[in-house]
Amino acid sequence: AAKRRKRKPKRVVTVDCKKRITSCKGTHGDVVLFFIHGVGGSLDIWKEQLEFFSKLGYEVVAPDLAGHGCSSAPPVAAAYTFYALAEDMRAVFKRYAKKRNILIGHSYGVSFCTFLVHEYPELVHKVIMINGGGPTALEPSLCSIFNLPPCVLHCLSPCLAWSFLKAGFARQGAKEKQLLKEGNAFNVSSFVLRATMSGQYWPEGDELYHAELAVPVLLVHGMHDKFVPIEEDQRMAEV
Repeated sequence: AAKRRKRKPKRVVTVDCKKRITSCKGTHGDVVLFFIHGVGGSLDIWKEQLEFFSKLGYEVVAPDLAGHGCSSAPPVAAAYTFYALAEDMRAVFKRYAKKRNILIGHSYGVSFCTFLVHEYPELVHKVIMINGGGPTALEPSLCSIFNLPPCVLHCLSPCLAWSFLKAGFARQGAKEKQLLKEGNAFNVSSFVLRATMSGQYWPEGDELYHAELAVPVLLVHGMHDKFVPIEEDQRMAEV
């Protein structure tokens, strides 16, 4: 076995239902790692993680949410509700899932991971929740800048990008600024951003729903996160 030549992972890009999916075939035949990004992001935020685990021989699957990255952007708000996006993630999971599946979610992506655990408890092996917040039912804020008309949001986009850079990154160096300039990372239309934020309605996702998770869960939180208070993840740990 020691002399056996290791198979080099082969990167395969598949377009499924007009949504971009990056899948790397690995040498661990029964394990798949699913990476799900949050609002405004894309699979590009996982670039270093995808490369790292690919080199270790793991198969990784990272979809772009509708309207994000290279995925299609339907012109109707109904395509960006929690339930619509969750069905997209269900389709991706059903297509690529194997015997042992590990879900890794960031921010809003954590909610989809929780949804998939409930739907497929026998297939999900472990879950990693990164800055996902507390175990509360999702409900869009009535007093939010994202409730402004898309045309107004478009005019405010430079200010929003600057605010996101200041609040979303511990540093505001060249690498972080480049992320905002790239076409796929943190660059979505004002309509998609507004529809996604307004569509965050998920009354089932309360404390009881999260308490029923029966798989190992790793919680990761940034100590200087300005978006999600650490108290929310502490409550998630308790639940």
